Amino acid sequence: MRHVVASLCAIAALMSASGARAESVDQVRRGFAQMVYEDSRADINLEAPQSMLRAVVVLRVRLDDHDHWRAEVMRENDVEPGLTRKALASVEHLAATLPVSTGMSEQLHREGFVEVWLFQNDGRFALKTLALPQRRF
Repeated sequence: MRHVVASLCAIAALMSASGARAESVDQVRRGFAQMVYEDSRADINLEAPQSMLRAVVVLRVRLDDHDHWRAEVMRENDVEPGLTRKALASVEHLAATLPVSTGMSEQLHREGFVEVWLFQNDGRFALKTLALPQRRF
């Protein structure tokens, strides 16, 4: 999995270096997830998520008026609010945005996209967009 993440990061770097712009929500979601993985390396689970997750947090991610990533909670774990805060912080902490087309930028400001944080028992997480298939019992 580490090779996959490294490959995805290299592809994202090539896209930005070549001036390529994300044209679809799926491309933006994947690029966003790669940025979170790079920025939160110590908190990322690169293995298949365990079968019984500690928590699942669902966020709607949008660009604000200053083109910074912002998130709102759609589903949280009421028992462990610290994990919701950790998911929100992983978004708020991001410094950069992705190069996107004008139309995609407007859509990201207006609607954004939904991403899912899958938390392990040890507090590490994977984003559903990049996560391996979940382990079975």
